[in-house]
Order: sequence, then structure tokens, then C-alpha cells
Amino acid sequence: MSKVKDDRIFGSYLFVNYANKGKLEKVKSVLKEYRKTAKAIADFLWREFFEKGYFPHKKSIKKEQMQHIQSKLSERYKYVCLWQVYGVLEGYIANLQNQFARIVWGSTLSREDKLILLALNNIKGWLRYEKESITIYDNGQQREVEVKAWHKQLAKKIFKHLLGKNRRPRFEGIALHLDGKVAKLEPRKEGKAKAFDYWLKLSTLDKGKPVLIPLKKNSYAESLEGEFRDFYQILEEDGRLKVKVVKELKKRNYVPATDTIAIDLGLNPLIATNSGDLMGRRFFDFLKRMDERIVKRMAQVQRNGGLPSKDTKYREYVRRLREFLKNEINRVLNRLINLYKPMKIIVESLDFRSPELSKRMNRLIQNFGKRYVKEKLERLHQLYGIEIVEVNPAYSSQECSSCGYVDRENRKSTQEFECKCCGNKINAQVNSAKNLLERSSLREFHPHLPKKQVLKVLIKRHLERLKGCKSAPLDILKGNPYYREFLENILNPRQGPLGYV
Repeated sequence: MSKVKDDRIFGSYLFVNYANKGKLEKVKSVLKEYRKTAKAIADFLWREFFEKGYFPHKKSIKKEQMQHIQSKLSERYKYVCLWQVYGVLEGYIANLQNQFARIVWGSTLSREDKLILLALNNIKGWLRYEKESITIYDNGQQREVEVKAWHKQLAKKIFKHLLGKNRRPRFEGIALHLDGKVAKLEPRKEGKAKAFDYWLKLSTLDKGKPVLIPLKKNSYAESLEGEFRDFYQILEEDGRLKVKVVKELKKRNYVPATDTIAIDLGLNPLIATNSGDLMGRRFFDFLKRMDERIVKRMAQVQRNGGLPSKDTKYREYVRRLREFLKNEINRVLNRLINLYKPMKIIVESLDFRSPELSKRMNRLIQNFGKRYVKEKLERLHQLYGIEIVEVNPAYSSQECSSCGYVDRENRKSTQEFECKCCGNKINAQVNSAKNLLERSSLREFHPHLPKKQVLKVLIKRHLERLKGCKSAPLDILKGNPYYREFLENILNPRQGPLGYV
């Protein structure tokens, strides 16, 4: 595979295949061996990682090293597999880096010590760092500081904790990600086999005996501006094989019409904006109907001693749920872009859950819904250059967007918000979106700031607003456990309530 530039945009599109049973079995045998090989390559890379403190660069891995990996795949296939495994592990490590940063920012360490640990994290210096100093960046200034032994030990301890907490990629169910070394898309010959449009020529375990998979074209993919690349994905779902072709997309001309829009993501509706729009109002109704079917089918299968994951009907329900989530998220976000044409979108860290849905359904929509939203937002950034900003969402559903008062009793239901302090009545998700918009411009709300620290900032800001203004009823603040510590510190009999003259 050639090196991919950061500014390139790729999409993968399904091409329906017409392969007969014999051809499908040959592809499945390749997939089975590919997954075994991926696991062996991953084991090799992890051994290198723990010995040297980092993964060897994929281009530096020598042919002799790859020959030690036992596989029925050709050497070309093994190198294609290596690049895919390497990409998965890089993504895994990047996730650990993000978690490492959140732990450090949420700690009670001094700012200097936090910056040193974050610098170690940025260069992946958790297991091995031999130097006695490191470069840190503080308020735009670059300086060299001492790295003490306890900094290195703490970085190693945090990283090993995260390794134990996050299961490593297992590669048991990965798809084939293939390039021109082992796969090639060819148009059908004129006047032959009119039922399909392409052949996918794929190398198999039998040297010199490729399999030809007939494919039907994807009209939507063909209509998009861009160029198909020599890269293909073959995945298995419920025993069926799906073939996807990758296309490099052309960045679209986009002229923003508004500066910034903040969105609150939920289930009923799917999206609320700070301007008061409610989009995807039928989203939750469909989820409830699917929840009833999934729970009922799961219970039936379990009563008969079976496993839901092996049941065809249960898997079909889950497949329909995934398709609905993906299509509805794309539809609503596309509508948002067409309506506002924003330069920037403010969004909270995602959390799709509802007490009205079963644990199984909440788990499914958490897994799939979050992924589809992140993928769509990333695609909007790539295609249109829209800036996506995630802000700290802690207490955004309990904070009044009008006066800043924070109280768990403010939110009467999933849709109703009524402030106990100022009486502001508003849709609960719209209220959250307004709070997210304000937080995006405030330095105090670091994305990784712990919830307790967020609460302190919110209460302090609310009490500051009361200076010289109409004070909140003291009995309301006294009855709110969030404010207890602050009231004890600022109530003074010689001054007015809340210590204000």
C-alpha cells in the first residue's frame, strides 16, 4: 500500500456480489487464514513493543522477520495483512493515549508535573525513556524541563493500568483489507455476463489460481465525485460475504452560512440545537419497537437453551437496528448541514442511553450509535472542512442555560426542563445545547476536566452572577447538596444572604 496523505478522503461502498458457493468457500478459506495470520503478526508486534517500548515501523520490518510468521498466505498477502494489523494497533494505542491524558488532567498533580507526563504520553515514552529532560509546551511557550525518575515510573504505571483495562485487539473477526498486490477490479467484457458489471480478481491459497467474483455496480458510489482506488474490503456477516470498493472522494465546495451551531445528541429526539430545532423525533419510537422484538426474541431463544448470537432472527433484528441507526444519523446530520451550513459544530462527548430501554438495547445503541455519529462528523469535517469541537458535557443537562443554576431537580423529564431558581422553562435537550455552546468559548471547561471540578466551576460562576442582581431564594440553595460546601464558606451574618451586600 502506498502512503496515504492526511488530507485525502476515502469512502467504502458495497458492490453486490454474485459469487457461487464454490467461489465463496475459496474466499472464506482465505479469510480464515488471514485472521490467523493477523493474530500471529500482532503477537510479533507486541513482543517488539514490550522489548523496545514501541512498535517497529512497518517499513522497517524485514522480509526475514515476516518469514518466521507461519501462514499459508503468500508473502504478498502477509505484507497486506501486516499493514492492516499495524493500523489497528496504532488506533488502539491512540485510544490509550487519550485515556492517559484524561487521567493526568483529572489528577491532583501540579501543572508542571501534568505537562511532563503529557509530553511523555505524546511521544509514547511510557515504557522506555532514557533522557533526563523533555520539551513541554505551556501556554504557547516551549521549554526544556527535567524528567525525574518518578515521572517515568508513574507514566509506566498509568500505561500498564490502561493496558490491563482495555482489551487488546484480537483479530478474530477482522475483514480483509486488500490492495492491488492481491486483488484487482476489472470491468466485464462487452457482450458477456450482462447480469453484473465487474470481476474482482482475488488471489487464493492456491498459488496461481485466483478466484473471479462477479459484482454489480453501486450507482450511488459511481455518482460521487472522485476516483476508485485499488483497494477493497471483504467482510463476513451472518455467513454471507460482502464486497466493498474504496473511492477517494473529492472535497466539496462549501461556503458556510452560519458561524457555530451546538447540538445535543440524545434519543428523543436524536438532535436538538441551541437554536431550538428538534430533529429525529421518531427516532425513539422505532428504538422502542425494535427493543420489544429483540428482548422477546432473546428470551425465547434462551428459554430453548440457545444463544442469541447464533439465532438467525435475532441477528436479523440487530442488523436492521444497525442499518436504521446509520441511515437516521446520516439523514439528520445531513439535514442539519443543509439548514445551517455551519463553520463549526459544537458537540458533547457522546452517551446514548435511556432508562426506558432494555440493557441489551442500550448496549447496542451505545456501541453502534456512537460509532456512526463519530464517523459522520469526521466525514463532514473531511468533505466540507467543518470544525468539530467536543466539549465537556458534565451537568449540562442540569444547568440552566438562562441563569446558570445547577440542580438535578431542574430536569423534570427527558424533554422538560424548568429551573428551580429562575423559573426558565425550555426543552431539556435544547437547554443542554445552549450550555454546550457557551462552554465552547470558556477556558475553564477543559474536555478532560473531572466532573467534580466542572461542578465547582459552574457553581462559582452562578454565584458570581448573583452579585448585584436579584438573589436566588436562600432555601432553594440550602436544599441543594451541590451548593452546601460553597454556602458554608460564603454565608456571613454581617452581610446579606450569600455574602453579598
